[in-house]
Amino acid sequence: MNTATTTVPVDIRPGKSNAYPPGPPFLPRLLSGRLFTGTPTTNMTAAAREFGDLVHFKVFDRHIYQFNHPDLVEDLLIKDAAKHSRGIVMQRAKVVLGEGLLTSEEPLHMRQRRLMQPAFLRQRIAAYGEVIGQNAADISTNWRSGTVIDLHTEMLELALRIVGKCLFDLDVQSREEVLKISAAVDAFMGFLPLALLPFSTLIQRLPLPAMRRIHSGKAQLDSLIYSMIRERRAAPGDRGDLLSMLLNATDTEGNSGSMTDQQVHDECLTIMLAGHETTANALSFALGLIAQHPDIQQRLHLEAAAVLGSRTPTADDYPRLPYAHAVFAEAMRLYPPVWVTARTCEVPYQVAGFDIPKGAVLLAPQFVIHRDPRFWPDPLRFDPQRFTPEGKDPARPRFAYYPFAAGSRQCIGEGLAWMEGALSLATIARDWLLTPTPNAPTNIPINPAISLRPKNGVPLQVHRRP
Repeated sequence: MNTATTTVPVDIRPGKSNAYPPGPPFLPRLLSGRLFTGTPTTNMTAAAREFGDLVHFKVFDRHIYQFNHPDLVEDLLIKDAAKHSRGIVMQRAKVVLGEGLLTSEEPLHMRQRRLMQPAFLRQRIAAYGEVIGQNAADISTNWRSGTVIDLHTEMLELALRIVGKCLFDLDVQSREEVLKISAAVDAFMGFLPLALLPFSTLIQRLPLPAMRRIHSGKAQLDSLIYSMIRERRAAPGDRGDLLSMLLNATDTEGNSGSMTDQQVHDECLTIMLAGHETTANALSFALGLIAQHPDIQQRLHLEAAAVLGSRTPTADDYPRLPYAHAVFAEAMRLYPPVWVTARTCEVPYQVAGFDIPKGAVLLAPQFVIHRDPRFWPDPLRFDPQRFTPEGKDPARPRFAYYPFAAGSRQCIGEGLAWMEGALSLATIARDWLLTPTPNAPTNIPINPAISLRPKNGVPLQVHRRP
């Protein structure tokens, strides 16, 4: 275990037996906050506080281990990565996503990642900057000053427009299109409690309302994506987007020279669902937080006004907006869109002297570690200064913050997400003053589904700046 990067030792406490680390005897509330009194985030936080950095419990007959220290997370995602497969939710999500980057295993995953990587290189992302800036400015054209608007709905539309244009050269302008895709995402988010239940594969075949919604949403997205693929096959060429690259890519390691329509579909569906949902959630939480902190919002506004003036942002502006980057980073510390990273043990091995059996689920909860007072003083305080050059703590371990995971499974779109977050925040803060609604809660209520979402949206009063 690598402990050279931190002075905070790993807190491994004795378990009830020599076989397992300490932990609650049974934690069914992990399954769903809708069915039980707790939520996964509160349960995991309480487990870490009570039992230390390595927690064990069982849900039915499945062993689950919760890793609550950056050193353990680093080993999980880097050193021992080859011993794991995807978590149980992503394995079972193949019924929706097929064999995309989120669900596929090696060696297919690495082959697909290599084929997709060029779409996310620095020079390609730079070309997306103007698309981000223009859409961030356009999204607010229908806002009326002095009214209350759900910024989460707006950010979902913004992120969908950006991912549609940058990655598929698709102009998602119709409100009907946005609602259709958003409904499919909502249905997919409801897949989490079903995926964790025993006999999940059987449940997926039953005509339950939740599964009907999931299959209906998938059918709509399948129709959209396959129609794009047919159009591009009929008129091939590089439009500078991900879809062009996938259709033109040569798979020298697989069994065919090019990707099949099914492979292209699975990757497009994954990017469309995951790529816009997580960024929209991060932006929504960030806007909700700055509305509660006028001093931070004012500093963000002044930076944006000085750098951007009245023009549309471009990729060249991104490095000139360090405070916007810091605001986005701090929002993802408190409200990480990917709130827990999960793996399944494929090869038995030891962690801190305890045997991890094959089939065990291994959890590395960003939500818990990002709020750990050992690594983040006054952890519940929203303080973007933590991510400024002068405010960074050089002693903080690398894996005290991992909103995009790490290793071979690190989010392929991380660079695009950072630019999208900073440019969008800067554009909105330049043009609008955001204030909370009367009686708004101090803490934004959350829904820890497959991604961390604002439970009740983010309703804010918007005021056009002069």
